[in-house]
Amino acid sequence: MRQTTVRRVLLVIAVMAAAALLGGCSYVRPDAQHDMIEGFFGVLPVVLTGVFVGLIGTLVGAGGGFILVPILLIAYGFTPQHAIGTSTAVVFLNALSGTFSYMSQERIDYGLGVKFSVVAVPGVVIGAIVSQSFNMVVFSVIFALLLMAVTYTLVFVDEFYLVCSKSQTEPSTRVVYDSAGETHTYSPDMAVGFGGSFLVGILSGLLGVGGGLMHVPLMNFIGIPIHIAAATSHFIIVITSFFGVMIFAGLKTIDLDYTVFLGVGTILGAYYGAKLAMAVHPELIKRVIAVLLLIVSVKLILGII
Repeated sequence: MRQTTVRRVLLVIAVMAAAALLGGCSYVRPDAQHDMIEGFFGVLPVVLTGVFVGLIGTLVGAGGGFILVPILLIAYGFTPQHAIGTSTAVVFLNALSGTFSYMSQERIDYGLGVKFSVVAVPGVVIGAIVSQSFNMVVFSVIFALLLMAVTYTLVFVDEFYLVCSKSQTEPSTRVVYDSAGETHTYSPDMAVGFGGSFLVGILSGLLGVGGGLMHVPLMNFIGIPIHIAAATSHFIIVITSFFGVMIFAGLKTIDLDYTVFLGVGTILGAYYGAKLAMAVHPELIKRVIAVLLLIVSVKLILGII
C-alpha cells in the first residue's frame, strides 16, 4: 500500500513538473547565449551528451549534474543561470527514473526521505535565489573548486563510510527489508542529517547539481547503509529538484528543448552505466572520471582568464 501511494504521489509530481516546464520554460530566452536545437544533427549531439552525463553519473554513484553544468557552460555557451536551471530539470527526470527502479528493490527509507526533504527544500529555494546573481567568473571558480574536491575524493578517499559514535552505541531504530530478502537495521544521527541536508539543499539550488554526490556520503556518514543511502537519496532528489524546477521555470531559466533531449540521453546513459559498472574494476572507473573532472575544472578556470 505504501509503495502504491508513493507511486501515485510521484506521478502527480511528474505531471506538475511537466506542466511547469511547458508553461514556464522558453526555448531560447532573449538573454540566453545559446541557439535553438534544429534538425537531427542538432538533436544527436545533445542526446549523446545526455548519455555521457548519465553514464558518468551512474558510475560515480550520483546524479550527473556535477558534469552536466560545466558541459552546458563550455560546450553550449549557456549562461550560469540557464545551466543551473536546465541541469536541475534534467536531474529531476533522471532521479525520477532512478527512484522507480529503487522502489522495485524496496531500498528506499520513505520516512527519512520525507524528513530530509522538508529540511532541504528551503535550502534549495535560498540557493536558487542566490544563483541569479552569479556572473560567469564567480560561478566558474566555484564550480571548478567543487570538481577539484570531487576529484580529490575519487582519488584519495577509498570509502565514504564513516559511522557516528551515536549510531554505534544506540539501539537500531529503523529497519528496511529489501526485495532481495536482506534486512537493513540502523540508527542514524538525525541532528547531523538535518543540518547536512539543509546545506546540501543550498548547494543543489546554487549549482544545479541535484545533491546526490553530497547526500549519499552524508547519509552514509550518519550511519545509514550505503545501499539504503543511495536509494533514499534518489527519492530526496526527486522532491528537492521538483521545487527547483518550479522556481527556475518561473524565472524562465530552463530550456525545454535541451531538457527533453538531455533527459532522454541521461536515462539511456544511466542504464548502460549500471551495466558497465558491473564489468569494469571500480578503481579504474574512479581514476578515469577523476582525470576527466580535473580537465573540466582546468578548462573552466582557463575560460575566465
